Amino acid sequence: MSTERWLDIPLDAAKWEPVMELAYDMLALLDGSCLPEHSYKHIALWNGDGSRITKGDGGIYVQEVGFEQADIGGETWGSSVLLARRMARKAVDVSGHRRCIELGCGTGLVGFTVAHIFAESADGCLNDTDKDGKTVVMTDYLPTIMKAVDAGAQKNGLLETGIIKPMLLDWFEIAEQARLIKDREHVPIPQTHYLDGAQIDNLAANSANDYASTDVARLDPVNSKGSFDLVVAADILYEIEHCLVIPRLVDFLLAPPPSYNACNRYSEPASKFIVTVSLRKTHWAEVAAFEAEMAKIPDLVLVSREDSSICGDLARWMKAPGNTHASNEWSADMCADVQRAMEQDGDETNDGPKQYRTYVFERRSSSDQLEKRHP
Repeated sequence: MSTERWLDIPLDAAKWEPVMELAYDMLALLDGSCLPEHSYKHIALWNGDGSRITKGDGGIYVQEVGFEQADIGGETWGSSVLLARRMARKAVDVSGHRRCIELGCGTGLVGFTVAHIFAESADGCLNDTDKDGKTVVMTDYLPTIMKAVDAGAQKNGLLETGIIKPMLLDWFEIAEQARLIKDREHVPIPQTHYLDGAQIDNLAANSANDYASTDVARLDPVNSKGSFDLVVAADILYEIEHCLVIPRLVDFLLAPPPSYNACNRYSEPASKFIVTVSLRKTHWAEVAAFEAEMAKIPDLVLVSREDSSICGDLARWMKAPGNTHASNEWSADMCADVQRAMEQDGDETNDGPKQYRTYVFERRSSSDQLEKRHP
């Protein structure tokens, strides 16, 4: 068909929409970004000594869901890969915590990693952790995502531990119920750039029907205030409204500072909010708004902020003292294993490697001086 004849064809949006959806699905399947239902993606994770973690064939399995079923929440984004790897090797240490909630869990990589760490730290036992009360509440908006989380937890051998608790959570609904915002005009519900509001509502309704056979609880705002000593999230700053409501939600969910005395010092680690975000050119306003809103919460102190790419993070880790093959701390196989992952996870763009920023906030009382925690 000539270009002239092609341009003469009237553009009927209704007729072209199914074609575009099919094209998207085919491209997604070709590049591996959207796996078929019941297929799993494997993310390699390492301990600090360079050995693979003991679960999931040395990593974590996640089940990815199609775009039509879960919008952007069905893909495993780079920010979650970076955060999961840093937590697994304790560059970001979460091992001392007991009750964690993940906001916008998506395919579940970050929450599964925390659950693995919790299970490993429970007397070295992966199957009897209820007595320690360790919990990872994994939350998202769509029931379809919760179905994938259940499947991923089972695939990773985490379901039987009782640690994973999937729950539905609408950030704006709980913020309104808990009176974190005065009204919806103050912080309006965002209009996503990817699917319109009606399509998102349809996704929620359809996925609820698909998941009707499973009882998925909703997070109760009455009983969730100050209930978690660890809040984690990855790649959640897609809209400016998210950046306004998430800090308030974190402030509401995060437990108060631990008790302190001169003899025993702190009996438990400070409550933390750990989040990794993508530094996209198109979303600098969201990042700035998030940082500004977090700064308004006086007892949530920023203790760490680090920018990195996925491969850059692994490269720095390999070059750190004691981690090089030359120091005989690592075997040649360990080094080759990490190198293969760097090649597979290549995050290069036309502007260089994709960059991510990881924040660690701690909840501290007004009398909690920095020298007390870091003498």
